[in-house]
Amino acid sequence: MTGRNRYHHLGWHHGIELFEAAFSTQTFGRHAHEGFAIGAIAEGAGGYVCRGESMVLPAGSLSLMNPEEPHTGHAVAGQVRYNMLYASETAVRDLLGLRHLHGFPAIAPQDRGLALTRALAALARHLGSGITVDHRVVVEEAVHDVLAQAFSHYGRAELRPAGREPAAARLIRARIAAGVEAGETLSLAQLADEAGLNVSYLIRSVKRATGLTPHAHILQARLDQARRMLLDGMPAAEAAIAAGFCDQAHLIRQFRRHYGVTPGALIRH
Repeated sequence: MTGRNRYHHLGWHHGIELFEAAFSTQTFGRHAHEGFAIGAIAEGAGGYVCRGESMVLPAGSLSLMNPEEPHTGHAVAGQVRYNMLYASETAVRDLLGLRHLHGFPAIAPQDRGLALTRALAALARHLGSGITVDHRVVVEEAVHDVLAQAFSHYGRAELRPAGREPAAARLIRARIAAGVEAGETLSLAQLADEAGLNVSYLIRSVKRATGLTPHAHILQARLDQARRMLLDGMPAAEAAIAAGFCDQAHLIRQFRRHYGVTPGALIRH
């Protein structure tokens, strides 16, 4: 019996893939992946034969495999549910700005605090949430979160420590505000290039300096623009599109989340 298996291929983002697996009787014969495989068991228990050892991975376990590492796969009992990200060595080096990549020494460590499990679930949620104007930025930040956690905590990678970078943070916020006002589609690569920073370092440093990721700043800028338009008397449906939201419903959801009220609750005096 197969559950809700879904496979996402990000052709626009280094060919990274995410497998959302939910099955009870499906098995995988001995195989290997060209790049790294980074997964987390969310429910049930998965089974592997890898590195000459038969192992059971209960919920809360990670599955971390290096390129070309042969293994099998199956559900041990009942349904197993997990998310697995696949990324080439080149993609990992480029996205994290790493010169040295050691790989994972342990196949099935416990996920400390379930942080990586949550990061993979967040990526799956973003991929399944539908296309929005900033969809790629959201997904790229989620991919970065998975890779940064996996390789810094379990792969002995030394990421460049995030600096406060106040000048870069100011530049990014100003660039985002101008881009939103001009109706541009913003990208992390573009923002990082203009700031002269690696994308990974940009995400971590902007968050350290401001408490928000670049996408959170983009969303805030869109909400600020929509709010100004609404106060000027523009109908919500028109303000939503003008500010870069998919539709009025999208604006209403985000408006309520950030301001605690719907656009209709704005009172002009």
